[in-house]
Amino acid sequence: MIKVSLLVTAGPQRPGALTALHTAQAVARSSHQLYRIFFYGDGVHLANRLACRGDLACDAQRGWQTLVAEHGWPASVCVGAALKRGISDSEEARRAGLNDVSGTLADGFTLVGLGDWVDALTQSDRVVHFG
Repeated sequence: MIKVSLLVTAGPQRPGALTALHTAQAVARSSHQLYRIFFYGDGVHLANRLACRGDLACDAQRGWQTLVAEHGWPASVCVGAALKRGISDSEEARRAGLNDVSGTLADGFTLVGLGDWVDALTQSDRVVHFG
């Protein structure tokens, strides 16, 4: 069994977001293990429960959010990249003093530091980047 981690930097409007989703679905059907999905850069928009911009973007966002919920995979979202793009969980929203403290992070996604990506790099047999 091969441990695979995915780095998703493609935003919802980019084809790479759907390609990454299809790759994750293929790993789910295989005998391999998906160790971690790490959303970074514009890829963090895929974890925004509120945004939906255009058909391709909506398909990618809904697809990722459904897949993460169904499989309970570790869907890690870089906290720095997320906050920079207006995406937060309730804890980070409170810490930042935002008016809406419910946060915008979709269920199943977790805000993490880059240390989680370093862990994925060291623990995975294969790493695939979708930008």
